[in-house]
Amino acid sequence: MDRGIRLSLSVFKKLYPGLSEEEYRVMDYFLTNLSVGEILAVRELERVYGIKNPESVIEILISKGLLERGTGCYNLSKTVREKLRSYKKQLI
Repeated sequence: MDRGIRLSLSVFKKLYPGLSEEEYRVMDYFLTNLSVGEILAVRELERVYGIKNPESVIEILISKGLLERGTGCYNLSKTVREKLRSYKKQLI
């Protein structure tokens, strides 16, 4: 896991305004877990985060370029990781 880019959800909201609260909750999950197997992600988002239809929210976030689908997994997109790294460097 790349601990160098972990920032709070409030910082993410500043960098990416305009998402729904449900989308932000899913992004919070992926900010903590950069890459997660598809089955585990759906299960945890439903049970722990209370997302009613995580697959559809994930698909929306993929279409917005915030998440990526790997082979059997979902990942925080490269674009988001780079933007978070850049923001963090500005703070130093």
